[in-house]
Amino acid sequence: MQAMLTIDLGRLARDGTAEIEAAVPVDDPLWAETELRPGGALEVRVRAQQAGEDVVVRGQFQGTLETECRRCLMPLVVAVDGELSLLYRPAGTEVSDDERLLPARGRELDLVEPVREEVMLAAPQYAVCREGCKGLCPRCGKNLNEGPCGCTEDEADERWAPLRDLKGE
Repeated sequence: MQAMLTIDLGRLARDGTAEIEAAVPVDDPLWAETELRPGGALEVRVRAQQAGEDVVVRGQFQGTLETECRRCLMPLVVAVDGELSLLYRPAGTEVSDDERLLPARGRELDLVEPVREEVMLAAPQYAVCREGCKGLCPRCGKNLNEGPCGCTEDEADERWAPLRDLKGE
C-alpha cells in the first residue's frame, strides 16, 4: 500500500491551499532504493499554498528507524523527525539548488522524492545505543558492554605478522 503524498494542482489553484496528512507504511515504495528500515509508519503533515505562480510546501514528518549501534552492532530504534520547506517554480523557470520545478503538464505534485530526501538527511548517521557504549573487542569481537573478553594486551594479532617480519628486517 502506498501513502498518498500528492497534491492536486487543480484543487490547489482553485482553493489556494491544500493539506496532506499521511501515514507512510513500512512497505511503502518511498523506502525503495534506500538503506532506511522504518520502525513503524512515518507520519507526514504538509500544507501547500499557491504564491502567485509558485507553490510553497511546508510541513513536518516524524517516525522511527531501525538501525544498529555503530559501536556494538546491537539493534536500535531511533526517532527521526524533521521539517519540510519546499518551493516549486513553474516549468521552464530557472531554479536554484533549493527550488524545484512544477510538472509541465501534470495535474499532481508528487512529494515522495522530497520526503524521502528529507528523511534520509534527518536519519542519524552514527547512532549509538548509549553514550557509554564500549563496543566490540577488536581481537575477539565480544560485546564489551556484557563484560570483559579475556583478551590480553600483549596478544598479537597474527594477521599483522608479515608486517612485523618486514619491520624486523
